[in-house]
Amino acid sequence: MGLKVTFVYPDFFQYDEERYLPEGRIYLGIGYLSAYLKREGHRTSLIHLVRPVDREELLNMVREESPDLLAFSSTTHMFPHVRKWVSWIKEETDVFTVCGGAHPTLDPEGALKEAPLDAVCRGEGEEALAELCAALEEDRDPTGIASLWFRTDGGIKRNPVRPLVEDLDSLPFPDREIFDPANFCPQQHERGTLMASRGCPYSCTYCSNHAQRSIYPNRKRYVRFRSVNGVMREVRQIVEADAEGKLRYIRFDDDILTLDRAWFAELLSRYRREVNLPFICNSRVNLLDEETVKAFAEAGCSVICMGIESGNEDLRRRVLGRHMSDQDIVRAFLLCRRYGIKTVSTNMTCLPDEDLPALLDTVKINARARPNCLQVSTYHPYPNTRLYEYCREKGYLTGRHVDTIFDGRSALDFPAFRDPAFAFVKEKFYPLTELYSRLYEAGMPGETAARWMDLLLVSDRLPWRWRHRLIRRLVDWADRHSRFEWIYY
Repeated sequence: MGLKVTFVYPDFFQYDEERYLPEGRIYLGIGYLSAYLKREGHRTSLIHLVRPVDREELLNMVREESPDLLAFSSTTHMFPHVRKWVSWIKEETDVFTVCGGAHPTLDPEGALKEAPLDAVCRGEGEEALAELCAALEEDRDPTGIASLWFRTDGGIKRNPVRPLVEDLDSLPFPDREIFDPANFCPQQHERGTLMASRGCPYSCTYCSNHAQRSIYPNRKRYVRFRSVNGVMREVRQIVEADAEGKLRYIRFDDDILTLDRAWFAELLSRYRREVNLPFICNSRVNLLDEETVKAFAEAGCSVICMGIESGNEDLRRRVLGRHMSDQDIVRAFLLCRRYGIKTVSTNMTCLPDEDLPALLDTVKINARARPNCLQVSTYHPYPNTRLYEYCREKGYLTGRHVDTIFDGRSALDFPAFRDPAFAFVKEKFYPLTELYSRLYEAGMPGETAARWMDLLLVSDRLPWRWRHRLIRRLVDWADRHSRFEWIYY
């Protein structure tokens, strides 16, 4: 008969006690886990939380599902919510609880110490969760299962991480039926999301990829690609399941699609012939030459998202571990524009060691690259990443919790962040980018005006309140004449 496994997925950002923002997306991680468990003979359901819930409401949801196993998935941002929910549940029931996802993978010790979970999963969870279900169903001791850490009477039982699943085609397609469309944001109805690969080969210091990669015994196989046949079968399945006719594009949620050139060329060739929908994806500026961008465009790529993160070349290389030049960045974005592909740039503010001129460099490189859409976030230190350790050594960590990287609050303490001019540039990132862009487009006179703008923002010869009056007028004009658009991807 199998076990009844209920997943609990927090899918919202909470700014304070009164305000929150629902996300409402399909999360492929849970989709894969659910599909794998169903194939093993278990039953699954999902409590998809797109808003905060109180104690009794959550307990009623759990009672209604009556699971044998509650499986949480959590990022670092969401873990305080998970910690609270697990405490509520454990006060009322003895249901077995396990948590997987990025946060317990990065900090399993902390997750078990902070929340009354029975176990946490490190890394990929399909095989580990299925083995846990089998042990619980057969009333066997589960505490030796690889990739799981357990809370026991004698303390924490730490098991080694099992090898990565190298043949991704051996996994079933993610279970999308577990998600209730009533919980979706409007854009989710328009996008069909899938992943053609797993893993990223780069070691950006702020990202969890290098920390996650390091836990596996076969870490050299961290980056894996599915067969093109398998990917195309899933794309067709998504298209055929669109009974409402709302599907507008396919989103490849992979870190980077273009690492294997031969595989990538075959995928684009098949997609162009077989799918009558545009697609969007992520890439990296140093992997986009003209031939690749042209192939993207011919296959129907409508949007590419690429990370800039910092426009200051020294900070980008030394602190973030991103080895790409300003010229690489501008060239890649302009190439996409030339071939009719819209772009989204991702950028971080409040980085460790970031002062006002460095933050302004990020504004100015976006002004030269001219992405169609800007995503601006506030850096957050994730446990056991290299940049987290750097922040800890420098004394920048405050322990302040933030639910989201998009509400402007920083978890770091650095003197430059308290500068009112820094706060202004951060707040007015979008119109300042528009203003600088228009100045650069004006040729040499505009370049000269841009340097005067730099002085107005950075020089402290005049009090900020005097400089602010003039700058505010210019920025307000740019805001009214902004050419940026919001692209949902």
